[in-house]
Amino acid sequence: MTTELTFKEPAKPTIFVMKRTWIALAIPVVIFFTLGSEAVSQSFVAWLLAGAFIIFTAIPKYLDKRKNHATIDYFNDNNDGYYYHEFDKTSLLIDLNKNTIKLKEKNKEQTYPLSDIKTWRYDLKNSGKMIGIGITNGIVAKSQNDSNRLKDAKNSGFFISVKDIQSPEWQVRFFPKKGRFSDEAGFRDTELQMKQWMQVFEQVLNQK
Repeated sequence: MTTELTFKEPAKPTIFVMKRTWIALAIPVVIFFTLGSEAVSQSFVAWLLAGAFIIFTAIPKYLDKRKNHATIDYFNDNNDGYYYHEFDKTSLLIDLNKNTIKLKEKNKEQTYPLSDIKTWRYDLKNSGKMIGIGITNGIVAKSQNDSNRLKDAKNSGFFISVKDIQSPEWQVRFFPKKGRFSDEAGFRDTELQMKQWMQVFEQVLNQK
């Protein structure tokens, strides 16, 4: 968001926070101490393939963990009149000093007086979870679940309606700060975040 203000972004985890990464790295160490260095060299290709597979399967969960730390929230913490939320190229900034709200949704950005806000609401999509029996059906189910999860996250968000013919509604996106969007803990966490912002809007707009 283009603004002179800066808000601290949480530190993002690295791939080494994943247990599977350490398992992949531990395999040759275990082989070395149990079977010797010759066994390590003989099994290098097998370890490389196994390690790559283990790390590859950890990537989706790792990306979710990074997204868990990608949200920036600021709730007038220093009593300076600013409320700010940012996630995935969308953001909102309420400035009580100027009585304005600045909205960003990907490649568009606009500032409005608070009096131009008509309505605000949040929407959470949940397509449910498919279960596949067997390897083939399990792979198909996982692929469909991943696709539904991404679609649900994309279509969910905090929606702000303003007095603007060109851009009458803005979507600000959210993501759980813990868990995944498709699990109960992550879904509940996202819902609580949006309810926090419902409270912010109700309190701020009721003061005007």
